[in-house]
Amino acid sequence: MAAQPLTLGDRLADDASVFRAFAVEGYRHRKKNKVRRKAFYRTKDHADGLSVGMSPEHAVAGLAVNYGYCSIRVGPVHQLPHGLEVRPDLDSQGHALLLNLPFIDGTDQEREMAEVIAGQLVKIAQVVTCDCFPPRPAAAMPNL
Repeated sequence: MAAQPLTLGDRLADDASVFRAFAVEGYRHRKKNKVRRKAFYRTKDHADGLSVGMSPEHAVAGLAVNYGYCSIRVGPVHQLPHGLEVRPDLDSQGHALLLNLPFIDGTDQEREMAEVIAGQLVKIAQVVTCDCFPPRPAAAMPNL
């Protein structure tokens, strides 16, 4: 059975910000307080687009553990020369998608463009925290 297509809203306003969770430790460089390109790699299992949240809470929703998050201004994303769009997912409150990213696990040409675009996105993104959000006591963290 095929997945049901998402219902997407209009492009978010350029003055909006969205938030990308660091779902894995490798998405950020704690000592340098920087976002790594891996945070913006889209794989084929993300067919609809790359997930972002309309708030920090929405960005980390559904993750058993996270390693912080970054914020991204929508205007600079839309201004990149790659046709990227940020649109709300009308089927999931607070969820949005970064659309039109090439697949990192696609053809050689797609992978090359994915690297270029991820490099541009990390320049736009701002680390907010490299710690689990919202903060939890160590006893509440899952054993991985």
